[in-house]
Amino acid sequence: MSRPFAVVGFSFLFTCAFLFFLPDWALYVALAVFAAGFALALALRQKGAVPAALASAALACLLMLVQLGQAYYPALQSAYNSVEIRAVITGDADAQYGRYYYPLQTVSIEGQKKKLKLRLSSKYPIYAAPYDEIAFTGSIFSLGGDDPDMALNYRARGIYLGVYPDSFEEDRYEVTPRNSMHPMRAVLLFRRYLQNQLQSIYPDDAAALLRGMLLGDKTGLRWAVEQDFRVAGISHLFSVSGLQMSILAWSFFKALLALKCKRKPAALCGAVFVLFFMALTGFSSSCVRAGLMMLVLLAGELFSRKADSLNSLGFAALVLCAASPLSAGQIGLQLSFGAVLGIVLFADRLSAPFKKCKLKFLMEPLCVTASVMVLYLPISLLRLPGGISLMCFPANVLTVPLAGPALILAGLSALLPLKIFVYPARLLAQLIISGAHFLAGLPAPVLRGDVKTLAIPIALCAMTAAIALILRYAGKPVKLRYTAAAVCVCMLLGGWLPGFITRNEINVERLDTGQGISYLVSQGNRAALLGCGGDKLPAGSAKRALSTLGARELQLLLIPGASKALSAGKAELIRDIPAARLIDAAETPPGFTNFSLWDGLAGILYLDGAGGAACLLEWSGEVLQFGGENPWRYSTNPP
Repeated sequence: MSRPFAVVGFSFLFTCAFLFFLPDWALYVALAVFAAGFALALALRQKGAVPAALASAALACLLMLVQLGQAYYPALQSAYNSVEIRAVITGDADAQYGRYYYPLQTVSIEGQKKKLKLRLSSKYPIYAAPYDEIAFTGSIFSLGGDDPDMALNYRARGIYLGVYPDSFEEDRYEVTPRNSMHPMRAVLLFRRYLQNQLQSIYPDDAAALLRGMLLGDKTGLRWAVEQDFRVAGISHLFSVSGLQMSILAWSFFKALLALKCKRKPAALCGAVFVLFFMALTGFSSSCVRAGLMMLVLLAGELFSRKADSLNSLGFAALVLCAASPLSAGQIGLQLSFGAVLGIVLFADRLSAPFKKCKLKFLMEPLCVTASVMVLYLPISLLRLPGGISLMCFPANVLTVPLAGPALILAGLSALLPLKIFVYPARLLAQLIISGAHFLAGLPAPVLRGDVKTLAIPIALCAMTAAIALILRYAGKPVKLRYTAAAVCVCMLLGGWLPGFITRNEINVERLDTGQGISYLVSQGNRAALLGCGGDKLPAGSAKRALSTLGARELQLLLIPGASKALSAGKAELIRDIPAARLIDAAETPPGFTNFSLWDGLAGILYLDGAGGAACLLEWSGEVLQFGGENPWRYSTNPP
């Protein structure tokens, strides 16, 4: 077996990723099947990849059961209401949608020593250093309890419990500074220093972009800018992974060699840099995966042996999934491994015919992008609710070459704020932001799918890949580039046809924010947000719904109610979400207001003057009613 880590690692990863979405009883069935298959392989004296793959799959099932039984289910039983909590802050806040989320490690609950990992949701920031201790009264709950998809997301990330304070006062936390010698404290403080440096040197959008690319911190990134990157298919720039790790670590290694440092000491220093950078980004799964691969590559330099890319990737998969089998359910980890595996398997084969071509400099980046899409595309269609735009092909070819110099210059300017670094980094950041905005505005087909609509294309792809592997195993000359092309075409058609057939259908999504009901009316990429059923329309829920839809602007934004409770969310909506027309109840007189959206879709809004609102939409003779009573019953001349 020439590549043991590739066989074991990917068998482990694929088993965990597949079983993550199945009921728990499926783990026992799979464990029995894989164990029986391994025993049969031994009885038949099989050697090599088959018994190794079966053994690793059985081990994956066993470790998943251990993690569920020892960590996940016991954590779900640790729900408390209004208890005294003392905990240590173990990381920086994740600020989004007007709230601050902190990772905590409890010290005691109600005075009794108890260690739990919690995710604190706070309306206000906590003014404390990393690894300081806080005390407050709060309630602990299971994350995603009312939303199965959200619960799976938290389970994959290893975050099982959330906590919120019972008091809404800003000074409800009692902070106790601790002179902690934890090594991560210094790393987190250095991370804060870099964040502050970038924020003080660059304009807001450029600073947010460079912080996201360098540190994975999207705090301060405007929703409109983030949406441009998502629609253009280049939002992976904000996920610190192989791109950033390869550029920064390899540049650091090459810089040491240029300074006449010997190769082995340079490789050792490069390994230290990789470990530090992994810690700086919070040991995110994508960064750890890229870091492990880079460590294997540098180990080859250290021991004068060339690393095998497929073996290195399998080793990274094995380490990550063995440490936390449930992490295989993370979409970021799946996309990251899928993209790199596609490059390793197909990039050289796709670009081989163009080695002597005059347009080699142009065709090689296109071939790399195409090789990424072989596995990235099916995973995206299955896991990303907003789908994937075909604009991602040219967007990646045009923006990724700019990202490398921008990353290096951003890091140097944060350490040495000299104009020689700041000016070109600012220019590159502005080019990337402007390019994303331009590309996101161009018309391009958007591929969307789910398990039901993609069942047949996935089955065809699996059959195609299986036939190709069997033929190659039998010694038949099957070209992998043709297999990859067939898989891509099948998934492209599977993701495009359902959306093309239903492109004229009007969809109405009910947004239950807990404080009122709102509705997102969409047709294709066009959308209208109608907050007709309540007195509050939180901006966070609206942004998440629009991101899922893939819309960059609204044809209509209707904001009901004129209470002061609306002011903050309303201001955020108006600031961040472009709308062709805005109807604000605070500035609209009571009575009837007619409006039109697109293609004959029209409606009427009724305000009763006391904060109540109701809305009717008419399309092709069909009437849709949202909120309140039928407003037409109040009119002597209904439209």
